[in-house]
Parts: sequence; structure tokens; C-alpha cells
Amino acid sequence: MDKKKMRQLAKRLASSHAQSEPTLEKVLWFPHEVELRLVEVMTDVPPSDFVVAFHFGPEPAGGIPAPVGIALILPSEYRTIPLPEGWGTWDDAQEVAFRRVREAG
Repeated sequence: MDKKKMRQLAKRLASSHAQSEPTLEKVLWFPHEVELRLVEVMTDVPPSDFVVAFHFGPEPAGGIPAPVGIALILPSEYRTIPLPEGWGTWDDAQEVAFRRVREAG
């Protein structure tokens, strides 16, 4: 799958998750030619010393033609804990969804 299509898929999944997960703050996409790799920054997940990805096979009938790796981290862990091997660096991440926090007032 080419990079443009993979990014579109990342944005679609991230947008869906952002709408259904109230504690999701942002979704980061780590470009890869074969697997869709996402890190979701959420306020209600257990702390960890490293990013742990959950892997799912492709589901073409559901519009997901590539395998998917999704990891959940706390905001305090963003850019501070190690990524899974082969995912690159935090600088490789591209933000594909975020929740706007409403300011009180």
C-alpha cells in the first residue's frame, strides 16, 4: 500500500477513535510501507516503561486492507518511552488526529 493511501487509512481510523474515545488526546501515525502503526495518547491507560503495540490482521471487508499495530500511552509518556523495535523514532511520528480541549470560561 502506498504512503498516501496508508496515511488516509490512518486518518480515518484515528478520526473514528477520536470520536468514540473521550480520553483520547491525539493519535500519531508512524509511516511504514506494510503495516499501519498508530500510537494513541490517552489519559486513562496504565503507565508503562515502553510502548506496547497490539497487532491486528487486515480486514479488507471492513475497509482495512493492511495489518494494524496500535499502542496506547499516557500523555506523560509521549516522546519519553521507547517505541517498539522497527517503528523509528518519535520524530518520525505524524499527528493524524487530536481532540481540542475546551478552555473554561
